[in-house]
Amino acid sequence: MTQHMPPQALSLFDLLARTWDLDQNIRQVLFNMDGTALAVVQADGRMTFVGVKDAEGPEKRIRQELDTGRMTIRAREKPLPMPLTSRDATALPDSKMCPLGPQGFAFVHSEGEELWRATPRGQLLRLLPSEGVDITALTAMPGAAQIVVGRGDQISVVSAEGGEPLSSTELTHDVRDIAVSDDGRLLACWGAGHISVVKAEGLELLTTLPCQGQVLAMRWSPCVRWLVAGCRDKSVLVVDAVAGQADRIVDFPQAVQSVDFSATSRALVASGAFRVVGWALPELPFGDHEGDPITTGKPGLTIVDRLSVHGKRDLCAVVYSNGLVTICRVGQPEEMMLREGTGVAVTSVAWSGDGTHLALGSEDGTVSIATFPDDMFK
Repeated sequence: MTQHMPPQALSLFDLLARTWDLDQNIRQVLFNMDGTALAVVQADGRMTFVGVKDAEGPEKRIRQELDTGRMTIRAREKPLPMPLTSRDATALPDSKMCPLGPQGFAFVHSEGEELWRATPRGQLLRLLPSEGVDITALTAMPGAAQIVVGRGDQISVVSAEGGEPLSSTELTHDVRDIAVSDDGRLLACWGAGHISVVKAEGLELLTTLPCQGQVLAMRWSPCVRWLVAGCRDKSVLVVDAVAGQADRIVDFPQAVQSVDFSATSRALVASGAFRVVGWALPELPFGDHEGDPITTGKPGLTIVDRLSVHGKRDLCAVVYSNGLVTICRVGQPEEMMLREGTGVAVTSVAWSGDGTHLALGSEDGTVSIATFPDDMFK
């Protein structure tokens, strides 16, 4: 006797997201400045480029029932276009990409000494030749018209257009990561054992502070008073850039891989615990001050592995170690499950600049772009 199984209902993630299997652990996903393309770096150094424009976006598949007013969304009917993938190892997998100009990307070539650029369609061009020293850090200035390059103990600001050097200085320590404030005034430069705050204009050193442990992520507060860094030793480093002093928030259950500020909610949020951890601005836990804790989302039995704050709304994408993905309102307990736990870790998460798209890269080589209808988060 033939057994007929009922069709499996599509999940919200199936309806909103496009997913491609690239067969390699994903190290980073990043949208370009104008949100037209997603660049992906795989563990073997190959790069993949995905066009963001969706011929069957959610807005085109939503229908409203006349009698009940209920909104429904139909499944996709057409196959997804294939992304463009480089044939050979192109990027240094453990080095971060950054935006370059309105549409491009900058990345460290797989050999480690050259800075390259990529177009949204995957054309790869050398931007800076080798200087005989590995590039150890890379980030973009606001607007991505200039980029900051770290080579050992040297940092340089170069033009995004042709790579022309604009300014350069040497620090007293190696530079392994660089974070730029939203207003473009200050740079934070971390290397093993130290963190330095530098003026972007003229690269004037303001302060250098001791910093034990490995920094995994750095962010500036919107007011540019605070610099925070998630650390592998299960702590968050907090730097008061005005006072030139540092402190630590300790005893997280796991390494803190993500820290981020919500300008809309005026709050700091961090991963590394069984729920999103956060504090309201303008003060943070520092010295004798305990800070003003906020509640974001619900506590669970699984560690929050990564998170990313929406650039224009009070929303935060939260990724758990089992692959579960939720969307939370910063400072509120409500949350929406975007994707059930798959058992596969998400290794990179990023919003597009306009907040319409959320990209997820996973350990199993899958890359997804979830696209949200305009009125989904009213």
